[in-house]
Amino acid sequence: MNILITGGTGFIGVGLARKLLARGENVVLFDIAISAQRLTDIKDKVKVVQGDLKVWPEVLNAVRDNKIDGIFHLGSMLSLPSEDNPWASFQTNVAGTMHVLEAARLFGVKRMVFASTAATYGLGTGEVITDDTLQRPITMYGCGKLYGELLGRFYRRKFDLDFRALRYCAVMGPGVKTIAVTQFYPWMVEAAALGKPFESFAGETAAVPVTYFKDAIRAIEMLFYAPKENIKTVCYNISGVSPARSAKELEMAIKKFIPDAKITYKPDKVTMEFFNSQTMKVFDGSRAWEEWGYKPQYSDFDKVVADFIKEVRTNARYYGLA
Repeated sequence: MNILITGGTGFIGVGLARKLLARGENVVLFDIAISAQRLTDIKDKVKVVQGDLKVWPEVLNAVRDNKIDGIFHLGSMLSLPSEDNPWASFQTNVAGTMHVLEAARLFGVKRMVFASTAATYGLGTGEVITDDTLQRPITMYGCGKLYGELLGRFYRRKFDLDFRALRYCAVMGPGVKTIAVTQFYPWMVEAAALGKPFESFAGETAAVPVTYFKDAIRAIEMLFYAPKENIKTVCYNISGVSPARSAKELEMAIKKFIPDAKITYKPDKVTMEFFNSQTMKVFDGSRAWEEWGYKPQYSDFDKVVADFIKEVRTNARYYGLA
């Protein structure tokens, strides 16, 4: 099967590419900015296409020229950049998703999986978010992702495209450079693992549920290959470490393995306004378990931190941290 991954050289995209190659799939990575250091061990096994989701012909050509059978649509503009530039976010996250769906329709793609977000929830939510919780996002990023979910459901009904989606809470993994309000989680661990001090831009109480990147990769792979008859909910919450753990709890977990880690706090006003507005503590992913068997392998916070430290110390150059 010929498979396209948009955002394909990102840290989830490359990890997913390795899994797909192990299955014997032909993999094409589509990205606006190529992270070459991540591709060192697979550069001769994948095709890389540099392109922009906003440019419709580039998306169409990538699907047509490579006779794509399946798409993982991971490419997007993340939360803080989307708040700073909502116009560009619309073009990438809304129009870009439309471009991918249209390419799938026009060239007979069999299946498409879309990476959505917990940010599609916002107004009026309680401490526990389920797949039935009303989605009323308050951020540009959340609005764009929710539109993508709904547009995908339309293409599923109207054009019989086998569209599926999952919603990640904050994904925690090494080597991510893009700024997001939840990015203090991985940066705190990275700094400690590399013996560097870290000043958190989020205060000690800042907390959201997180998913370790290995579970994030495993979940989207499982969803793609799940039997079609099992897909009832279509768009799924993906659980990870839940309930939410705070910045201070992360610091304490790190110090179990690195007692002399130097961690201080200088809370950013805008960041803390976001966290103070959040009520979510539990991100329930039970539908994914019931319908296609996903449960997180990294639900224990100490296990996440221990594995994260090992990844940084073992593969710092791969993650661009050397």
